[in-house]
Amino acid sequence: MSFRAAWEIHDPHELPADGTFVAHTPDDVDRLVVLLSEPSADPAMVFHLDRPAVVSEFSGESVPDHLLWALVHSGFGYLSHYCPVHPFSLPIGDPTSPARHYDHTDFEAGTGLALDLFTQALKEFLATAARPTCVQWRQL
Repeated sequence: MSFRAAWEIHDPHELPADGTFVAHTPDDVDRLVVLLSEPSADPAMVFHLDRPAVVSEFSGESVPDHLLWALVHSGFGYLSHYCPVHPFSLPIGDPTSPARHYDHTDFEAGTGLALDLFTQALKEFLATAARPTCVQWRQL
């Protein structure tokens, strides 16, 4: 089992760049969390490589049947999840976690997780290819 994470990197002293990482092991997930903890890292799109693909009704191309966004910000880990079984959902997180907004996804206040739980959730996603059950979710 493995997943691929892709994100943008914005360093004020350099041109924007793309970050990518493929996780195969729990130790790889630990490394990804370190990479996402860099202040210049935007949210990562995470696709499990062992899930089926579907044909996009918009493009006609083969695309993943799910999307997991992952972000580290202000000492919290943020996730959002979409799949056919669970339409868009966010974790019930620490009520003190701030909101974080991006052009392509938003993380509401109160949805940030402690970094150890965030890491545990990513490791569970790696092992199961399913929405992690170690956190509570709410559908939007």
